[in-house]
Amino acid sequence: MTTNWSLFHKHIGAKPRQFFEVRLLGKAVWHATGMAETWGTDALDELASPAAAQERYDALCAEAVAAGFTPTRQLEIDLNRLDAALLAAEIRDGARNAFNAMRAAHPDHTMNGFALMSDESAMTIVPMANSEQALADDGGADYIRFNPGEWSFFEEGAYLDVAYRMILPYHRDIPNEVDIDALRHWVFGACAQALRMLAEEGLFGSPAERDAVMVQFQVTDGDGDDDVIDELNTATVVQRYKAWCKK
Repeated sequence: MTTNWSLFHKHIGAKPRQFFEVRLLGKAVWHATGMAETWGTDALDELASPAAAQERYDALCAEAVAAGFTPTRQLEIDLNRLDAALLAAEIRDGARNAFNAMRAAHPDHTMNGFALMSDESAMTIVPMANSEQALADDGGADYIRFNPGEWSFFEEGAYLDVAYRMILPYHRDIPNEVDIDALRHWVFGACAQALRMLAEEGLFGSPAERDAVMVQFQVTDGDGDDDVIDELNTATVVQRYKAWCKK
């Protein structure tokens, strides 16, 4: 199989712990390694020819496997073409694992909120969740109910490390022609689509249960225009949210 991007991980259970990443860029090879959810340390090797670069790329992939890393993704990626469906699927799968891990870590809690959060530069994707018990411990205010940044559970972001690696090239010195507006549209749209798909598969509960569950995509330092509320929630939840907003 022809690839120009190879991503490897070491895991704790099913959760990515460390990554090793290699990209073939014409006559150069870029590679990085470090802990999941971090940039890690990177290097760019300039080679004499595309053939030499391919040989270096293959050697680094072999080194990753020899060091105990497991192949996670090996794809042909055009950094100038933003594949919305691919990113949404990666976010969906990572978020599903993250939210299920949060549930498993708090089996005595009734979850009442699930969210994905990014930032204005479209660099991060953070899964968040909350429960009725955690909300009560924090005072029970709607301000907390409707603000993922105030929620209690956010420790499973490593499950989204594949999607994170797909976004990071646009924030590093890796050549591409994507501007910030296109990047925001790509990342924010994929996060919202991932949540829609998870809602459709029933991850957030049955239709009746959804009246007690808030699902959001939110840009933490944005102006609110990119936040998604209406299409991810039942009419009951949206009505309560809008009533709170009016206050």
